[in-house]
Amino acid sequence: MVVSASETLPILISLFLGVIADRQEQKLRQLIGSSFFRTIMYIGIGLVFRYPPTLILVIFASFLNLLSDISGNYSTALFTPFTKTLIRPEDMEEAQGIVSTGTQLVTVLATFVGASLLTFYSESSLAMINAFIFLIVTLFYWLIKPSLKEQEAKIKISKQSKTFLTVKNNLSSFLSDHILLNNLIQLAMLNGFFGGLTPLFALFIKENNELNFLSNPVKISLLSGIITISMVLGNSLTAKIFRKYSIFYINIWSDIMILLVGAGFIFNNIWIIFLANSCLAFLLGIVTPRFSADVVNRYPVERIGGVVTSVNAILVIVPPLTSLVFPMLSTISMSLAYFCFIAYALLLLFISLLLSKKDT
Repeated sequence: MVVSASETLPILISLFLGVIADRQEQKLRQLIGSSFFRTIMYIGIGLVFRYPPTLILVIFASFLNLLSDISGNYSTALFTPFTKTLIRPEDMEEAQGIVSTGTQLVTVLATFVGASLLTFYSESSLAMINAFIFLIVTLFYWLIKPSLKEQEAKIKISKQSKTFLTVKNNLSSFLSDHILLNNLIQLAMLNGFFGGLTPLFALFIKENNELNFLSNPVKISLLSGIITISMVLGNSLTAKIFRKYSIFYINIWSDIMILLVGAGFIFNNIWIIFLANSCLAFLLGIVTPRFSADVVNRYPVERIGGVVTSVNAILVIVPPLTSLVFPMLSTISMSLAYFCFIAYALLLLFISLLLSKKDT
């Protein structure tokens, strides 16, 4: 619970960090300082892990991780205006696709490398390796600082001094734009679906007799691999396929895929689950860069840090909730949890149709 809180709080705090970042003039200098701060935090975590684990040490390490994540979200808000000034609007979608593909691949690689290193090194050593990586990032920012100075001068600085009022205005702008709001809700809940999927799938395979030659951990890894590969494929093809279809219609197809996943659970068919999740991840991989590009292009550079961090906060806040709710439903009845996937998809379809009617 302590670790989960240290991972969730930065998401909520980032609503305000983006607004604060928009008011900073020396963004490059603060990017360097933020990365170096994360280096210090992970050195601290590495030193803490040298001692026998106690609750106090776990709380202290989680607090340092909290500070590091807050600094990371602040860095994202600081760098976002450079994305808008460096990339032309017509190239933004392709650029966001490249970023999403790189992020997915690095996440998979980092997870694999981290798990492998834990076989040979202690948690303390791994934290020190993390600190070294952030130090490299600090050096990279320092090296590119001269070439980005001209771009930094072009970035307009937000003059709004009231942080809470600016956050309120950012959220109000989402609520007043039904197309953006619909896409934002859809993507947040689609991300939330994956949060509830893995724990329920882990319970499902205990009763499923298909692919018996594979162990249950391998089946879970296989599902995760299928989702990741499909999403990376969607990220890389976002600028090449489905160009004539709006995000709204692709999201409708994604909702239908959730219906199929629910049907796979109900009919005890692991192949339907694999296939539907693959299609869903592929569609989500196409939509996510397009949505990110739309958000960056839609808002002025002096507000972009606060807007992007607000959007990111909404997108990632749902998975922790669904990862708690769906396993709780399974304690009542597995069938109830499976049918709730169907209800979840129908709710998404209803929200989409309702907001689309308001827009017309």
